[in-house]
Amino acid sequence: MNKFAKIMVAVAAMVLPSAACAGHSELTVPPSDTFELGGDQSSPMSVAGKNVGQTGVVILSRSKTGETSIASVAPGGTFAHDFAVGETALIRNASAATPARLSVDFSGSPSSLSMTYSLPPKK
Repeated sequence: MNKFAKIMVAVAAMVLPSAACAGHSELTVPPSDTFELGGDQSSPMSVAGKNVGQTGVVILSRSKTGETSIASVAPGGTFAHDFAVGETALIRNASAATPARLSVDFSGSPSSLSMTYSLPPKK
């Protein structure tokens, strides 16, 4: 293997996610919006993160039976939770005026996890 190929293999090894941390995202959640991760995964997933923004967030789980509160996370705070097959991780911005920012790691295959934002219900 030539020197360039060895360098490319080394770079790929550093970039490819490990089994313990299959995905990472730096999220910005608009005011009052909710970021949704998973829901259609065929294996359990773990989600851990840190609130790196200026406003609080609420972490919830959605299953067929409804939503369950996991944690309220103040700026600078952290969270971690294991989600079952088919559960959706919800990261809801508690502020109606300030975007929330989070650094999030999750297990599972990133290509098979759906990720979307849901808008708050209209009043």
